[in-house]
Amino acid sequence: MADFALCDLRGPEMSYTLEDAQYDMYMADEGARLLYEEHRERAITEFTTERLRSYYVEHPALVAPALQALADSRQLLGVHTGAALVFAASAVELGIKGVLLRPVVYGLVHQESTAALITDLVISHTSFDRFRDLLFQILTEHGGTDLRAAKRPGASKLLWEEIAGVQANRNALIHRGERPDMEQAGLSVEVATTVLEQLIPSVLHHLGLHLHDAVRVCARAVCQAETPNAAGRITTA
Repeated sequence: MADFALCDLRGPEMSYTLEDAQYDMYMADEGARLLYEEHRERAITEFTTERLRSYYVEHPALVAPALQALADSRQLLGVHTGAALVFAASAVELGIKGVLLRPVVYGLVHQESTAALITDLVISHTSFDRFRDLLFQILTEHGGTDLRAAKRPGASKLLWEEIAGVQANRNALIHRGERPDMEQAGLSVEVATTVLEQLIPSVLHHLGLHLHDAVRVCARAVCQAETPNAAGRITTA
């Protein structure tokens, strides 16, 4: 890979190599880990349900990209198993990182002027496994959902284990060319469906919110009274 020139405030022109990029990615992940370890207990203690709820209210279209990815995965399932798996995995990641983890990380930063920047940095450079325990605890205490014990109806594995399996199959396809069979692709769509159509609506319901027209987060009590409650569909071990 050819190096490209990079000028910065430190002085003369300098090369930026693949090793430099890998180091930067490592430092970003390490910074996220240190942020998590240093502030975890205080963050959990000071975290408020209202701050979590307000993020959804202020970002009503937050769920839309994940739902679109899910719709694409369903359309592709009978046409191309690999494409269906990739879109389903994308829907899961958008749902976990973009819809559940992003509001949590944002809520941990009490300085409004830097909250969005820090949230973007953490979400873009960190796998959701890094903040898994924090996400589990916040959602248990403030979202009414225990992800440590959640299962799809009729499933033998925990939902989080199935999510990890979907990510592993996606990586096997992208990095090693291992094409999924129909069973693997179908399972990935089912897992994505559970995350987006059961788990997320359940969390929103606990916060006094719901998905209006199945896409937009809404806080109107009248609408919520007319919306079926998704809570309870996910079983706990």
